[in-house]
Amino acid sequence: MWKRRFSRLFALLAILLVLVVVAGIAAAMAGAKALAPLKTATVYPWAMLASEADTVNRCLTCHKADEMHTCQTCHDAHGGLEMPNIPFDAVVQLVGDFPQPAVVQLNQIFPYVERPNTAIVLTQFLRDKGVEQFESVTLAAPDGAAVTLEPANLTDDAVLIPHKDGMRFRAENLHISTWLKGITRIIVVGTHKPLTIDGTATSVGRLLLGPTSSVTVEPSDVMLKSPEDGEIRQGRTFSRVEGAAVEPLLANSAFSRLLVRDGSGRQYELSREDVRGALLTQMWGKTVLVLPERGRARWVADVIDLVSQ
Repeated sequence: MWKRRFSRLFALLAILLVLVVVAGIAAAMAGAKALAPLKTATVYPWAMLASEADTVNRCLTCHKADEMHTCQTCHDAHGGLEMPNIPFDAVVQLVGDFPQPAVVQLNQIFPYVERPNTAIVLTQFLRDKGVEQFESVTLAAPDGAAVTLEPANLTDDAVLIPHKDGMRFRAENLHISTWLKGITRIIVVGTHKPLTIDGTATSVGRLLLGPTSSVTVEPSDVMLKSPEDGEIRQGRTFSRVEGAAVEPLLANSAFSRLLVRDGSGRQYELSREDVRGALLTQMWGKTVLVLPERGRARWVADVIDLVSQ
């Protein structure tokens, strides 16, 4: 009996060997890439292959088999993330010529993150924030990377998608080097120029994209007596503000005083010494003249006109 079983097993092995040889010949005739599926069984562990098969099977619950690994599904699955553990406590600053500059949490931008194909068209996002017409939009990341785009180069495939770093920009019709990750700042340059500096019209969006510098404001020494050992320990607190330096923007380099007018029509007269180190930036949703040697209460908010004399 064992001889009959051995004969049957030998026959099955022989048939299997013939099928493998025939498949190999056919694959070789079809091209070297066709051998890849046969090679995987000898190169990768069975546990890994089983895990990959399970992953693909779960992917098929959302994607059709004939749509797997297309550009669109790959970019959505790997270029963005459809996972609930994305850092939604992260924020994005909307600055420049937005009608209402703000700091927006990512969960307000992507409220339906667990749905597949989560993406928001960039131009639609800007319209939702009140930006109907603009000259450019700049996306910036904390590491200094940035990309500036004009409306003519933005189509409906230019989208914002959730990412492990917070938010990513993706556009099939733009070079991949523009697909910025970890966006924390969106700067809009609008078509209007509500700010005038010595007769030259501009806007805070344009200033933020030009040469900028940072200053230290409101430094303060703080201390605390420890309830544990009675020792007094101290530190120094301050803020860093970035903006466009005022003096290089003025037409009259030898000015002795600067007249500043705000949106309510109120006018301020500042000496050259008052303006030393001053910046124009955006705070509280307005264009603000930052005077480093003064406290915030003495800064000029909602600036619309500067005249050097």
